[in-house]
Amino acid sequence: MAARRGGFSSLLIGVDGSRHAKRAVSFVASLVPPSGGRVTVLRVVEPVRVPSVALFPRSVRSKLEGQASDLRAARVRAARRDVEQAVAQLKGSGWRAGGEVRLGVPQRELLSAVGPSHADLLVVGARGSGAVERFFLGSVAETVTKRAPISVLIVK
Repeated sequence: MAARRGGFSSLLIGVDGSRHAKRAVSFVASLVPPSGGRVTVLRVVEPVRVPSVALFPRSVRSKLEGQASDLRAARVRAARRDVEQAVAQLKGSGWRAGGEVRLGVPQRELLSAVGPSHADLLVVGARGSGAVERFFLGSVAETVTKRAPISVLIVK
Protein backbone atom coordinates (compact mmCIF):
# COMPACT_ATOMS: atom_id res chain seq x y z
CA MET A 1 0.00 0.00 0.00
CA ALA A 2 2.84 2.38 -0.68
CA ALA A 3 2.09 5.82 -2.02
CA ARG A 4 3.00 6.53 -5.63
CA ARG A 5 5.76 9.00 -6.52
CA GLY A 6 6.20 10.11 -2.93
CA GLY A 7 2.55 11.12 -2.55
CA PHE A 8 -0.70 9.57 -1.48
CA SER A 9 -3.24 8.39 -4.01
CA SER A 10 -5.82 6.56 -1.94
CA LEU A 11 -7.23 8.22 1.16
CA LEU A 12 -9.62 7.09 3.87
CA ILE A 13 -11.33 9.94 5.71
CA GLY A 14 -13.07 9.24 9.00
CA VAL A 15 -15.93 11.64 9.65
CA ASP A 16 -18.27 12.06 12.60
CA GLY A 17 -20.43 15.04 11.70
CA SER A 18 -18.31 17.49 13.70
CA ARG A 19 -16.87 20.72 12.37
CA HIS A 20 -13.43 19.15 12.78
CA ALA A 21 -14.35 16.28 10.47
CA LYS A 22 -15.80 18.76 7.97
CA ARG A 23 -12.54 20.68 8.13
CA ALA A 24 -10.65 17.46 7.32
CA VAL A 25 -12.88 16.87 4.27
CA SER A 26 -12.41 20.49 3.15
CA PHE A 27 -8.65 20.17 3.54
CA VAL A 28 -8.52 17.09 1.32
CA ALA A 29 -10.90 18.75 -1.16
CA SER A 30 -8.47 21.69 -1.38
CA LEU A 31 -5.68 19.39 -2.55
CA VAL A 32 -5.11 18.68 -6.21
CA PRO A 33 -5.91 14.99 -6.57
CA PRO A 34 -3.21 12.85 -8.13
CA SER A 35 -4.02 10.96 -11.29
CA GLY A 36 -6.43 8.23 -10.24
CA GLY A 37 -6.66 9.71 -6.75
CA ARG A 38 -9.56 8.36 -4.74
CA VAL A 39 -11.09 8.91 -1.34
CA THR A 40 -13.30 6.71 0.81
CA VAL A 41 -15.34 8.58 3.40
CA LEU A 42 -16.30 6.50 6.43
CA ARG A 43 -18.73 7.43 9.18
CA VAL A 44 -19.14 5.03 12.10
CA VAL A 45 -22.32 5.10 14.15
CA GLU A 46 -21.94 3.70 17.63
CA PRO A 47 -24.71 1.26 18.54
CA VAL A 48 -27.43 2.42 20.89
CA ARG A 49 -27.45 0.18 23.94
CA VAL A 50 -30.20 0.07 26.52
CA PRO A 51 -28.67 -1.24 29.77
CA SER A 52 -30.40 -3.73 32.05
CA VAL A 53 -33.62 -4.03 30.08
CA ALA A 54 -34.07 -7.62 31.25
CA LEU A 55 -35.18 -6.32 34.65
CA PHE A 56 -38.08 -4.31 33.20
CA PRO A 57 -41.54 -5.69 32.39
CA ARG A 58 -41.96 -6.88 28.80
CA SER A 59 -44.05 -3.84 27.79
CA VAL A 60 -41.39 -1.42 29.05
CA ARG A 61 -38.57 -3.45 27.43
CA SER A 62 -40.42 -3.43 24.15
CA LYS A 63 -40.91 0.33 24.27
CA LEU A 64 -37.28 1.00 25.22
CA GLU A 65 -35.97 -1.30 22.50
CA GLY A 66 -38.26 0.37 19.96
CA GLN A 67 -37.00 3.81 20.96
CA ALA A 68 -33.40 2.62 20.77
CA SER A 69 -34.08 1.23 17.29
CA ASP A 70 -35.63 4.53 16.19
CA LEU A 71 -32.65 6.45 17.57
CA ARG A 72 -30.20 4.15 15.77
CA ALA A 73 -32.10 4.59 12.49
CA ALA A 74 -32.07 8.39 12.88
CA ARG A 75 -28.32 8.35 13.57
CA VAL A 76 -27.68 6.18 10.51
CA ARG A 77 -29.77 8.55 8.32
CA ALA A 78 -27.81 11.54 9.62
CA ALA A 79 -24.55 9.68 9.04
CA ARG A 80 -25.53 8.89 5.45
CA ARG A 81 -26.29 12.58 4.83
CA ASP A 82 -22.88 13.56 6.24
CA VAL A 83 -21.12 11.01 4.05
CA GLU A 84 -23.07 12.04 0.94
CA GLN A 85 -22.19 15.71 1.52
CA ALA A 86 -18.51 14.89 1.99
CA VAL A 87 -18.45 12.69 -1.12
CA ALA A 88 -20.13 15.42 -3.18
CA GLN A 89 -17.60 18.00 -1.98
CA LEU A 90 -14.68 15.73 -2.82
CA LYS A 91 -16.06 14.80 -6.24
CA GLY A 92 -16.58 18.50 -6.92
CA SER A 93 -12.88 19.07 -6.40
CA GLY A 94 -11.83 16.28 -8.74
CA TRP A 95 -11.41 13.29 -6.45
CA ARG A 96 -12.98 9.93 -7.19
CA ALA A 97 -14.93 9.44 -3.99
CA GLY A 98 -17.25 6.97 -2.34
CA GLY A 99 -18.62 6.58 1.12
CA GLU A 100 -19.76 4.10 3.69
CA VAL A 101 -21.62 4.08 6.99
CA ARG A 102 -20.86 1.35 9.53
CA LEU A 103 -22.19 0.44 12.95
CA GLY A 104 -19.56 -0.19 15.61
CA VAL A 105 -16.72 1.33 17.59
CA PRO A 106 -15.19 4.20 15.55
CA GLN A 107 -11.53 3.37 16.20
CA ARG A 108 -11.98 -0.30 15.41
CA GLU A 109 -14.04 0.31 12.28
CA LEU A 110 -11.67 2.94 10.90
CA LEU A 111 -8.69 0.66 11.36
CA SER A 112 -10.51 -2.31 9.82
CA ALA A 113 -11.46 -0.20 6.77
CA VAL A 114 -7.84 0.57 5.89
CA GLY A 115 -7.20 -2.73 4.08
CA PRO A 116 -10.42 -3.02 2.05
CA SER A 117 -10.20 0.65 0.98
CA HIS A 118 -6.55 0.17 -0.13
CA ALA A 119 -5.83 3.49 1.56
CA ASP A 120 -2.29 4.75 1.91
CA LEU A 121 -3.33 7.69 4.13
CA LEU A 122 -5.94 7.90 6.89
CA VAL A 123 -7.32 11.40 7.50
CA VAL A 124 -9.28 12.40 10.61
CA GLY A 125 -10.30 15.65 12.20
CA ALA A 126 -9.40 16.34 15.82
CA ARG A 127 -10.73 18.85 18.27
CA GLY A 128 -7.49 19.04 20.22
CA SER A 129 -8.94 17.79 23.48
CA GLY A 130 -6.89 17.94 26.65
CA ALA A 131 -5.37 15.03 28.53
CA VAL A 132 -8.21 14.71 31.07
CA GLU A 133 -10.92 14.70 28.39
CA ARG A 134 -8.94 12.14 26.35
CA PHE A 135 -8.58 9.95 29.44
CA PHE A 136 -12.33 9.82 30.04
CA LEU A 137 -13.62 9.95 26.47
CA GLY A 138 -10.79 8.43 24.49
CA SER A 139 -9.59 9.95 21.27
CA VAL A 140 -10.23 8.41 17.89
CA ALA A 141 -7.39 10.43 16.41
CA GLU A 142 -4.96 9.36 19.13
CA THR A 143 -5.92 5.70 18.84
CA VAL A 144 -5.67 5.49 15.06
CA THR A 145 -2.37 7.37 15.12
CA LYS A 146 -0.91 4.71 17.38
CA ARG A 147 -2.44 1.66 15.68
CA ALA A 148 -2.90 2.43 11.99
CA PRO A 149 -0.73 0.43 9.59
CA ILE A 150 -0.54 3.50 7.30
CA SER A 151 0.27 7.18 7.70
CA VAL A 152 -2.32 9.28 9.54
CA LEU A 153 -3.06 12.95 8.91
CA ILE A 154 -4.85 14.75 11.73
CA VAL A 155 -6.54 17.98 10.68
CA LYS A 156 -7.27 20.47 13.48
